[in-house]
Amino acid sequence: MSKREPWLIDAMAEVLEVDRSQLSATESFAELGVDSLLGLRLTRKLEDLLGSEVELEWLFDHPSVRQLARFLDERFGEIEAAPVGRG
Repeated sequence: MSKREPWLIDAMAEVLEVDRSQLSATESFAELGVDSLLGLRLTRKLEDLLGSEVELEWLFDHPSVRQLARFLDERFGEIEAAPVGRG
């Protein structure tokens, strides 16, 4: 499991305005109710956390928290601890 999964779930919970316990790392973004508008909000949130550009297409190419976390690990390298949000 990627160490990015927990902060991706936190970001998803914030964007979807639900408790993080309601989210699964393996459930697809579509099943979680992420449409293109929520996807844009999520990419902006991830850009803030990563400090790097995030493409909306990545959510469609890697359609679950687990898949997206693995992709981000490949693209940006694995992390030792969750990124700190820039607020």
